[in-house]
Amino acid sequence: MFKPVRLLPTKTNFDFLGKRKLALVLSTIINIASIVLVFVVGLNFGIDFQGGIAIEAKTLKGDADLAETRRVAGELGLGEVSLQEFGAKDTILIRIQRQRGDAACVANASRLLSKAMGAGWSVKPVANTQSGNLELAAPARVSDDQAAKVAAAVGLSENLVRAGTSPITIALEQDQRDEWCQQVAILVARDALTGTYEFRRTESVGPKVGGELLSTGIISVGLVLLAIAIYVWVRFEWQFGVAALVALVHDVLTTVGLFAITQLEFNLTALAALLTIAGYSINDTVVVFDRVRENLRRYKKLSLIELLNVSTNETLARTLMTSGTVFLAVMALVLFAGPVLYSFSIAMLWGVIVGTYSSIWIANASLVYMNFRPDRARADDDEKEKGGATDVQVRP
Repeated sequence: MFKPVRLLPTKTNFDFLGKRKLALVLSTIINIASIVLVFVVGLNFGIDFQGGIAIEAKTLKGDADLAETRRVAGELGLGEVSLQEFGAKDTILIRIQRQRGDAACVANASRLLSKAMGAGWSVKPVANTQSGNLELAAPARVSDDQAAKVAAAVGLSENLVRAGTSPITIALEQDQRDEWCQQVAILVARDALTGTYEFRRTESVGPKVGGELLSTGIISVGLVLLAIAIYVWVRFEWQFGVAALVALVHDVLTTVGLFAITQLEFNLTALAALLTIAGYSINDTVVVFDRVRENLRRYKKLSLIELLNVSTNETLARTLMTSGTVFLAVMALVLFAGPVLYSFSIAMLWGVIVGTYSSIWIANASLVYMNFRPDRARADDDEKEKGGATDVQVRP
């Protein structure tokens, strides 16, 4: 028979709470620095929140030439364009600023149309109108087949381009023209880079939608933290709920600070990582708090600091083993999951470390300053036990 191998000692006697002041001061400094970084440096918001266009492209042969591609993209008249390697040297991510439905956009569409249909074809804004209407000019009457080709060439819906005698009015509201210009920008970029790249993914998000997603995400994180704190409050005591909330806010703030200082893209997957970190961290914290509640009855004469030290030491092996296995799993995501999940993976990797730290030091240290009295908690438990015993005796 093989004996089980113990990777960690089951009995330790570390004075965790002896370093509580140092831990709280250090964490306070890091949290303040994180807030300052968010407001001074800012977050590198992805297309999900900022709005704009993202195009993922892979070279047809060899590594991507960023300098040449940047030069070509800069000559397209699309405003601010940024490029970066995306997971591999032959793959790039092109980010294009949100386009306006202005004359420059219509001029780009007209060039696309001339290239697709030949000389004499053009599109321009309808003069003297507040709408987003466009005017299609053609060398002769436009047939149904030609109308469909025009729509495809400039990124319009087929039902908007009608057959008829030139010029033909294309009815659009101004906000519709703004959205159409995003498609024009995508077509312009594709046209310029076709032959060098294949296009794997294209995204376009409006600023209003991006702002709503960000606001909803912030509210979601806040509600999750509050709900977790209420759960811990109901399950234990109000002091435990506040201590858990302090630890969770610490974990979320430091993770957001990590995004600010590294300028990793902050997108929906990063927001999902924040929620996952909160859930992981509270799991560790509840394990320790559960042991504290058990030890309230077992060790009647221990002070709060001694009780917290004993409980943390008793759960330390489990905490470290859980954190270690999760860390290895997340490290696999960092190394092999690819660029789409990179922000999520890095955030989770940090979250495992900071969540373990906050469960051991921040939550426990906060509990010390919450005026939690073990003797009162023991008395309450004794009263509940007596009440339960009385109920059993009076039953027929």
